[in-house]
Amino acid sequence: MTRLTLFLCIALMGSTNACMAQFYNGNQSNNSRDLTVFYATSRYNESPSGRPLYGGARHLDIGAGSLDYGAINFLRPDQGPACVSATNWNDLRNVMGSRDTYWKQASVGQIAPMSASEFSRQLRDFHGLICVYVHGYDMTFEDTAREMAELVDEYKRRNSNQAILPILFSWPSPGKTADYTGDEANLEWSEKPFRDFIDLLVSEKNSDSYVDLIAHSMGSRYAFAYGVAKSQAPRAVFRNVILSCADMDYHTAEQKKEDLERCVGRSLYVLTNDSDGPLLTSQALHAQPRLGRPTDNGQTVRQNATGLIGTGASGLLAAKANLIGSGNLFGGSNKSQLFNELKGVANTFLRKDMGSANSQSPEINNWLNQNQYLSREWGTKSRLVDTTGFVTINMGHRLAWPLVAGLILSDPTYSPFVVTSIHKRPDTLLLKQMGGSPRYLYRYDKIDLSRLGQ
Repeated sequence: MTRLTLFLCIALMGSTNACMAQFYNGNQSNNSRDLTVFYATSRYNESPSGRPLYGGARHLDIGAGSLDYGAINFLRPDQGPACVSATNWNDLRNVMGSRDTYWKQASVGQIAPMSASEFSRQLRDFHGLICVYVHGYDMTFEDTAREMAELVDEYKRRNSNQAILPILFSWPSPGKTADYTGDEANLEWSEKPFRDFIDLLVSEKNSDSYVDLIAHSMGSRYAFAYGVAKSQAPRAVFRNVILSCADMDYHTAEQKKEDLERCVGRSLYVLTNDSDGPLLTSQALHAQPRLGRPTDNGQTVRQNATGLIGTGASGLLAAKANLIGSGNLFGGSNKSQLFNELKGVANTFLRKDMGSANSQSPEINNWLNQNQYLSREWGTKSRLVDTTGFVTINMGHRLAWPLVAGLILSDPTYSPFVVTSIHKRPDTLLLKQMGGSPRYLYRYDKIDLSRLGQ
């Protein structure tokens, strides 16, 4: 190699490293629309060279771990108001609809792989909020990155002065609606890589940085698995944990919530939605209530579903692609009460006339009048938040990003939403074993769909 060639190679390498460092810091240009999302993934990179290609294959550990790291660049939509600036539900619906449309189709820019040491250096050099997002079932790698970017976009519109390091943890879902059970298997396999990732983050981050974990749907199971794994030596790893539309067995979550709370420094938020179509389907598949929809034991759902699609688990599994994908468990000519309820829910897209839904049932009022001490929170650090009716896409089975963006601020807020305090009936099995009369009633912060805060 000639001296000139060697000189040019060194110069080019230096220039490339400088550009990549600039990209990793999220300041790749002076364009305020640039947005960078970092990632750690247990998906296998199926591209032999060039741009990484992460599909649904597992990155098996053959001696060097199961995680790839990197950064993804997006271009944010033109500057506009944050959701918090909406003065009425119609304005909020328009802002949310516009953002959802943009981010659902947003072009994924440069995907830049990083070594573990480069990723660790980013953690050590950062000061502020480290926001970790774990996606749910039926999500491609690029779609999960778009979801993370949409949340960060809203956060930056609300709080441009507070630094945020957004990190997506993406596990190997192939993004196929019919592969629900396969996703469950891949999620379970990825528990150890997720735990290794969180441990790395905690050990390498700056002492003045703090971590919020946001998990959606099936991804919520990681939070509880991590709490159980650390139960022998618990410590507050996360500032906040926010679980949106959690597709996890409700009774199992009850068993494990104390272990998770010991890993939380400030608050554990559980966002629930009685009108969540995919969680209804999950209840039919599992015949048990889900944490994101803890309103019944799933038996009623299963009985109605099997009347339409066949008996037993095989019939349910054979039809689950259509059911989970559409969120319409009770289509066709079925006239069940639950079907009629769901049919009405599908038309409640941020309606203003839902104020009556913020009240408790007479049965619950009667129980509380007899014993005011029945009321309790879900846990010592936990808040149950009812988002029923707060619908954007897929009948509400969506990361509630305008709400989450407020909860991860230094001073957490529900704004622009106003909440009222309500209680809910225990699930069928629990109430039966209590003898038909509740020993306690969990309190919910319910979004009031009749007004917004100012």
